[in-house]
Amino acid sequence: MPSNPEDRRQSPRLDANLQARLDFSVLLREADASASGVQHMRAVAGHTVNLSAGGLAVMLHAQKIDEQYLSGEEGSMSIELDLPNGGSVEIQATPVRYEKRDDGYLIGARISEMSERDRELFEEYLREIEKQ
Repeated sequence: MPSNPEDRRQSPRLDANLQARLDFSVLLREADASASGVQHMRAVAGHTVNLSAGGLAVMLHAQKIDEQYLSGEEGSMSIELDLPNGGSVEIQATPVRYEKRDDGYLIGARISEMSERDRELFEEYLREIEKQ
């Protein structure tokens, strides 16, 4: 149980501003498919703010993003995190909150899917930054 009852996170957040800062690219998928059944994707660059085994906060460097990408259970993000060792992991995540800032959008997202290999690499990285 978190020490702060308002905090609903199941995994502790690790600050990822310095050594743990990760650059990434993200594909934002529209919640609704077009009349042709195609879901549009938009690539955006950014960096992590904090990480946990169950979610992450990211800063997207974009001045305008349609809010439909950032809200609702149907919205999803495909995030490729570039790890300091030169590798990368792909994360499927669902935005749970967002905030417009001067330098872009701060998004809190819940990890919804990762391959077993990527999960192992990601958790190994979390253990490394926890020691710092």
